[in-house]
Amino acid sequence: MSALKTPSSEPYVSRIDRRTTLAWLGGAAAAGLAGGAEILAGPVAAAPAVVAGQDRHGYGADPKLTRPQPPPWPRILSKAELQTAALVCDFILPASSDAPSASSLGVPDFIDEWISAPYPDQLRDRPVILDGLRWLETEALRRYQTDLFNAPPGERSALLTGLTTKPSDPALAAPHTFFRTFRSLTIGAYYTTKPGFRDVGYHGNVALASYPGPSDAVKAHLDSELKKLGL
Repeated sequence: MSALKTPSSEPYVSRIDRRTTLAWLGGAAAAGLAGGAEILAGPVAAAPAVVAGQDRHGYGADPKLTRPQPPPWPRILSKAELQTAALVCDFILPASSDAPSASSLGVPDFIDEWISAPYPDQLRDRPVILDGLRWLETEALRRYQTDLFNAPPGERSALLTGLTTKPSDPALAAPHTFFRTFRSLTIGAYYTTKPGFRDVGYHGNVALASYPGPSDAVKAHLDSELKKLGL
C-alpha cells in the first residue's frame, strides 16, 4: 500500500463517457470481477425499478453497447462523492514511474457505474460504498475541520491507512468493510485496462510471423501415443 502523493490542484471530474463505462463493466465480467457476469448474461429477478421505460420486471433492459442510446440508469455519485472516491482510488493505486494512477484512468467513474447498476451484487455494494464515502468525509471534518481533498496529504493517508487492517474498535468495522470492498473494485477495474495489463506484464495475444510446428520431442511423444492406440 502506498501513501498518497500530493493531490492535483484540480478536483476530479468525470472523464469517462457512459458507453465506455458500460463496456468496462462487460470487461470486468470477462475478467471475473464479482457480479460482472450478471451484466453480460442479462437481467435478473428482484432488481428494483431505477429508470423510466422499464420492462415488466421493474428494471431496464441490459444496455446494447453496439449502438448509441440513452443511459440505462442514472449514475448516483455526487461530485463531492466522486472526488472522495478519486482520492481513495489513488491511495490504493497511485501513479508510479511505470503506471498511471487509478483516477487518471477513470476508475472512479467505473465505481460510480458499478454501484449505480440495478443488479444484485451492485445493489449489495451500493450502500457499503456510499456509507463509506460519507463516513470518510464526516471523519475528515471531525479530525481536520476540512474535507478529505483539502486535508493535509499525510493526515489523509493516515486516515485511509487506518482502514487497511481489521480494527479492534467495533465502530470502525463498517469503514473497514467499505475499504475492502472499494479496494477490490478499484484493483479489479484497474487491471482490466490496457495500462493495467502492461503493469503486470500481460501483452495479450501476439500474432506469429510463422509457425515452426511442434518440436521433435512432442512429435515423438505423439507418435508413441498413436501407436498405443493402433493408429
